[in-house]
Amino acid sequence: MSDMHDDLHIFISRHARSYDSASDTYRCPPYAQSVKASKSSPIYKAHTYHTKVPPEGIVPYIEHYTDPGDLVLDPFCGSGMVGVAALMSSRNAFLSDLSPAAVHIARNYCTPVDVATLHREFERIKAEVKEEFNWLYGTVCARCGGSATIQYTVWSDVFECKRCGNDIVLWENSEHSIVEKDGEKEEDTRLKCSTCSSQWRKVQLIRTYSKPVFTDYECPNCKPKRENREISDHEKALVNDIEGQDIPYWYPNDNIDPGREMMRHGLLKLGFKRTSDFYTRRNLRAFAALWDAKSRIGDVAAASIFSFALTSIIPYISRKQGYGGGGGGLSATLYTPSLHKEQNVLTVLERKMKKILQQFPLRKFKSDFYITKMSATNISVVPSDVVDYIFTDPPFGQNIFYADASILWDSWLQDYTDEELEIVCNDRRQNGLFKTTQDYQRLMTEAFREMNRVLKPGRWASVIFHNSDDSIWQSILEAVDQAGFELAEINAFDKGQLSFKGVRGAKGLERVTNKDIVLNLRKPAPTHTNRSNGHSDQLQIEQRIAERVADFLATNPSEEQRTLQHLWNHVLFDMLRNGSVEIGMAGVEEMLKHHYQTFKLIDGRYYLRGESVIGGNVFDLRSDSGAITWLTSLLSNEPRTAGDLIPLWQQETAHLGGAASGRLEDLLEQNFWQDKRTGRWRLPTTAEREKMSAREDLGAQAHLRVVHRFLEGKLDYHPSDIELAAWIRFCYNREFFSEAADLFQHTNQGVLDSEEYKAIKRMATVSRMRAGPDEG
Repeated sequence: MSDMHDDLHIFISRHARSYDSASDTYRCPPYAQSVKASKSSPIYKAHTYHTKVPPEGIVPYIEHYTDPGDLVLDPFCGSGMVGVAALMSSRNAFLSDLSPAAVHIARNYCTPVDVATLHREFERIKAEVKEEFNWLYGTVCARCGGSATIQYTVWSDVFECKRCGNDIVLWENSEHSIVEKDGEKEEDTRLKCSTCSSQWRKVQLIRTYSKPVFTDYECPNCKPKRENREISDHEKALVNDIEGQDIPYWYPNDNIDPGREMMRHGLLKLGFKRTSDFYTRRNLRAFAALWDAKSRIGDVAAASIFSFALTSIIPYISRKQGYGGGGGGLSATLYTPSLHKEQNVLTVLERKMKKILQQFPLRKFKSDFYITKMSATNISVVPSDVVDYIFTDPPFGQNIFYADASILWDSWLQDYTDEELEIVCNDRRQNGLFKTTQDYQRLMTEAFREMNRVLKPGRWASVIFHNSDDSIWQSILEAVDQAGFELAEINAFDKGQLSFKGVRGAKGLERVTNKDIVLNLRKPAPTHTNRSNGHSDQLQIEQRIAERVADFLATNPSEEQRTLQHLWNHVLFDMLRNGSVEIGMAGVEEMLKHHYQTFKLIDGRYYLRGESVIGGNVFDLRSDSGAITWLTSLLSNEPRTAGDLIPLWQQETAHLGGAASGRLEDLLEQNFWQDKRTGRWRLPTTAEREKMSAREDLGAQAHLRVVHRFLEGKLDYHPSDIELAAWIRFCYNREFFSEAADLFQHTNQGVLDSEEYKAIKRMATVSRMRAGPDEG
């Protein structure tokens, strides 16, 4: 499709019907179901992108809110999954995005192609590059001495020993240096110098260069065909030969602004300055040869899909691809691992083309689409009140820096994302172009206003969002409200397969949320009054959230549902329904820690304090659940004092390097009952477990937490003197004397009633005396 505005006007005139309030009969309730869609469908996996919503999950929304032939808009189209879903549903789609890479990917996802022509052109290109690729990836089989083809070469970072200055090759320390295990970082990674035998943590050393160390190849004459070995002298000489030659094809060699957000995280220290630095010399030459061959494909659609296939493999053939890591490295980053897997470019492309030839048969959609590069803050080319439905996945604040993450795609397309218009929070960026949360909200408000303008009255916009920061959520809600939308319903959207961060969050290792939220927004009809998203009282928020978590844990959820990640999802739904997100995931974590009388954290999972924790390994006291099981086995026989338990505990934990200070005491306090008369610990009864969880004191705990946040300067508003007086009375009656005395310092005698002021002054005086010198 052309990007010319004349073509857009033709598209709009064909597929948009003007709104007429007199004849409009549209009535549709909000979509009110959760959706789960897989990331493993063939269409989804055809091309990687930083964030993608499976089209099968979008289809139910489109079919609920629209009729066949209606016009669907996505102004943050990304990889174009909304366009695919609309075409699957016989709806027309208008797609736009600020990113050139996104427009390239989305256009090819939605454009039909003649598979026979594409297959024929690919076979021609393979023949054209055959001789050069035989040289680039040619080797000698160690078994038969015949010609073989390199499938991948492992490159290892080399570090300088801080003691003797000699090389420390990461690969030679591989049994000690695997930096990830089941998605968890090994914190005590050690590298040993083969010259002086000194040992260092990897983060202590300076990387000097990388070198090829290991080869996996395929021999057509041997069985099995695949074999691997330490890199041979022939292969070392080949690498040196390739690196000594000029590349005879064009390739992007553009300077990268060192102030970019993603460049500051290690890449500058590794010497990355230009777009070509993200490839080995061999793979850069191989990919450039294929990119050059693309220009000789006569069929426009086939050439476009071939470039789509090429850009789809860039993460896999660049230095982002790790050895032993996931395909294409960590998504939405420019992270380059210390052990890089340099894959045969043509082999990777052949696998990708096979999938595309299977997944992109000649399609005959009854509907149409239009796509253009455009900022969502200004889609003035689209008339007002013509769009029937919007489904969009806007930027997530500071989670992803799209312009940075797309730079490798943009470099080959020679069209870079306009950072000035990018809607992100990147206030740590250097050399300007940085944006604060306020800038993010301003730009999102502009985008939502444009969406509201082009959407027909009474119609719906579904916005899928994902963040654990309350300030970002509040920015979205404020933008929605200021744009004139009404938040009518929220749904969960489960993409199934978790990202790397999602996996860590599910294990309780990282403060991230794993499920997206869909905000169902309605543009009010002329006769409808929009509701404002209000703010709840801080004390009510604290108590409501604590009670929400406590109620959920009382249902005895599964282990997977006890993570901070999952509890945040429950809390977020509750806040969204009340129209304001005033606490983030970090705040929920802090709140749960404060409510230690009600909640406890065991191995990354939350429980009510009196709740029984089962399933631990009695022989593994490294985990809290194992230690609780061990203590349960002892105390189920007879009650014991702490003095009885300490020697046994020290004996059992000696092989762990000693027990952490206070750990035994904390485990006893949180999970067992102490007889006040004898001082012995035992298993609690059901009634005692209820008492241990202190559910009835949640309101008081929440109130005290708000007081503490105010006194620490962390509360985002200043309470009135009347509120302060009430807080002083609360603290005094609960015997929180230090807090009562401190609060009095913030009151204003001239505002309060004289009798009230005298009363709280007396309370403050008594509180200072009762608090004592250590507390007050």
